[in-house]
Amino acid sequence: MGDKSYKPIACGLHENYQYAVIKGRLLDLSWQADDGALHQGRLLPVDVYTREGAEYLSAETREGEALEIRLDRITQARWAADGRLLDP
Repeated sequence: MGDKSYKPIACGLHENYQYAVIKGRLLDLSWQADDGALHQGRLLPVDVYTREGAEYLSAETREGEALEIRLDRITQARWAADGRLLDP
């Protein structure tokens, strides 16, 4: 049983999320939540993992709020340090 609506992301982009977790690099992300609401924020990635056939980024806001973002719902990802887009 898995999430059949999940659309896998490019391997290079997935690796960049993992790199951000390992190195503790802040990301500026835009994403769509499960309810369709659009969000933006500077986040500290904590983990990248798979659950029920979909991949997720666990991250924290500056205020310490824990977020879980499905990777295929991230509409834009930039390195916070220099504004460059994460390469796919």
